[in-house]
Amino acid sequence: MKSYKALRAQIAKLEQQAEAMRQTQVKAVVAQLKKTIAEYGLTAEELGLVPGGRGGRRAAKPAATRRAGSGVAKYRDPKTGQTWTGRGRPPAWIAGAKDRDAFLIAAAPAAEAAAEPAAPAAPRRAKAAKAAKTAKGPKRAAPRKAAAKKARRTRAANKTPAVQIEGGVAME
Repeated sequence: MKSYKALRAQIAKLEQQAEAMRQTQVKAVVAQLKKTIAEYGLTAEELGLVPGGRGGRRAAKPAATRRAGSGVAKYRDPKTGQTWTGRGRPPAWIAGAKDRDAFLIAAAPAAEAAAEPAAPAAPRRAKAAKAAKTAKGPKRAAPRKAAAKKARRTRAANKTPAVQIEGGVAME
């Protein structure tokens, strides 16, 4: 019977042989694929290797329909290279900074042009919110708070004597 070390050495040798065999077969397969691609004149989009092609992947939205600025980084940490868009909770590396201008990323002209269409979106949202309020009628004062208060009163009224005894109040 072989020892553990001998089996491990044999495994390592077999793994090396398998990798060498794989490399030679990969070269043959790549050569065959290149030949077939050239023969049929296939493109990367047709093979599904590039987003937006017919390879079953969903096409990327055109720049005009995407929300501008939603994922564009505005700030960069010079030490680690991490970025932040300026939305949401600030990361630790910028949270304590008094002047965030030191972390600003120089904006490219294309990024500035893409950011311009985002400005009209805010008034539309405000107009839609105002229309929704007027359609619903006058706003009631805090319906959730009122419901919670009513539930507390109901629970207090429905206490059984056993619960009141456990609570330290003796009532019969």
